[in-house]
Amino acid sequence: MDIDGHWALMANLQWWEEDVSIATVVTANPETDKSPQSSGDDFFYTGTGAVKLVKNCKNPDHARHLLYTSLQVHNSDLGDVSAMKKLATTYTEAVGRSGECP
Repeated sequence: MDIDGHWALMANLQWWEEDVSIATVVTANPETDKSPQSSGDDFFYTGTGAVKLVKNCKNPDHARHLLYTSLQVHNSDLGDVSAMKKLATTYTEAVGRSGECP
């Protein structure tokens, strides 16, 4: 999302090979390292970024891959861990119901 010529929020879908750990996926998403972190086997979030596995998503075009969502807020003053957790969860659930996961 571009606001006044500046990127405020980026939402992405990323297909990663099944044997790649979420820690590797997180390192590819720089906004996840700027504030206190919460993590799990399939979900990592901070106030300014999140990476979440889309569970049970199989796509024949991406055999042997897992789909992750990622969100990045480019203003650390807007960081909110609770809001990011809710946004990432809602976004990931919507992706799981989309055409990405037929």
